[in-house]
Amino acid sequence: MFPTLNYLLNYVFGTTFSLEFPPSFGAMVALAFLSAAWVLGQELKRKEQLGLVKPFPVKQRIGEGPNTLDLALQGLTGFFIGFKLLGFVTEAELFKADPQGYILSFQGNWIAGLAVGAVFAWLRYREVKRKQLPTPEDKIVQLRPYEMVGQITMYAAIFGILGAKVFHNLEYPAEFFRDPIGSFFSTSGLTFYGGLIGGFLGVWYIARKRKFALIHLADAVAPGLILAYAVGRMGCFLSGDGDWGIVNSAYRIDENRKYSLVPAEQFKTDLAATGYYYYFDSETPEGVDHAYFPKPGALSFLPDWMFAFDFPHNVNRQGIDIQNCPPHMTYCKRLPLPVFPTMMYEILMGAVIFVGLWLFRNRLKVAGQMFFMYLIMNGLERLLIEQIRVNAEFRLLGMNLTQAELIAFTLIGLGTTGVFMAKKWESKLLKW
Repeated sequence: MFPTLNYLLNYVFGTTFSLEFPPSFGAMVALAFLSAAWVLGQELKRKEQLGLVKPFPVKQRIGEGPNTLDLALQGLTGFFIGFKLLGFVTEAELFKADPQGYILSFQGNWIAGLAVGAVFAWLRYREVKRKQLPTPEDKIVQLRPYEMVGQITMYAAIFGILGAKVFHNLEYPAEFFRDPIGSFFSTSGLTFYGGLIGGFLGVWYIARKRKFALIHLADAVAPGLILAYAVGRMGCFLSGDGDWGIVNSAYRIDENRKYSLVPAEQFKTDLAATGYYYYFDSETPEGVDHAYFPKPGALSFLPDWMFAFDFPHNVNRQGIDIQNCPPHMTYCKRLPLPVFPTMMYEILMGAVIFVGLWLFRNRLKVAGQMFFMYLIMNGLERLLIEQIRVNAEFRLLGMNLTQAELIAFTLIGLGTTGVFMAKKWESKLLKW
């Protein structure tokens, strides 16, 4: 695996670069937001050409002088960059030990932070003074919908990350109560559906603020959401962040990356020796979920790792030691028993759903149908993957469910109802 992008570069180019930065997951999350923003922009342009959305007037203040709050924010941005960038050099060992933790800590180079912060504030001051008028004036400009993409993405990102953290802590309350502050501000522990709900609230807020029909915005963002999900799962897979499936007990992988099929009964023996890595909410081997699933003959052309993978060099440093791990690597663990690489399955399903929504977007004429179809497809995809994915369960109406399964059922129900009722609801939805 490639917990940080320098691992990927080393793998491709055969180098031994040891800087543990940037994190693969964070890089792919950033790429996910950018891909969703691009799709949203394309869809808003298309809807404007069809006359479904229109530019709207916005009052702007032209020619104002320097603003103290604006200068302070620019200075803080510069301070953080200088504080951390030079800190990466002067405190290299601390940074390499935990790059993500270091970025969120109070460690860094204060002199560099103050210097770069002052430069940022001065550059902003000079820019504003150059545009300042003797008498500031108000001007009405027409803001086109696609020009809101940056603002929409920012709100979706902020609310989405908050929602992802909140839902993760709701799913694992014991972990949260052990260390509330550390758990909430850690760089790990993000729940997709929490991010989806939080991001939706952020988009709803900006739509209401701009008096924009939310349903058109929801339709426009739907294909981008599933594309962003697929890209984000690439980050999960590349980093080996623990978001994997249950054990595929049909396979074993040795230190030389050689696969072998084993009898079903061997699972209990091997689990007894290495099973504590898989005791998720269970205390006995009998409680560990697994499936005996050899690669079907019809899929023999696919590589074995698509059915069972041990996530070597995973970012969580979970598992057993990798023998002869190169000295420039700090992530030297792999799972002793291979699991289903569910992230890869979700990447593929997300890509297929995106292509389907993108190809059919011109055929869905009723406002809301695109978004409701997205809800159905998203719910079905997650419901399928939860059958072989490791997650916390709770008891509801005599059934063991995960948080994701409950939300998936809800999304499928809302989406199905919406698809059939969209025409009837259209006039009301356009007023939201």
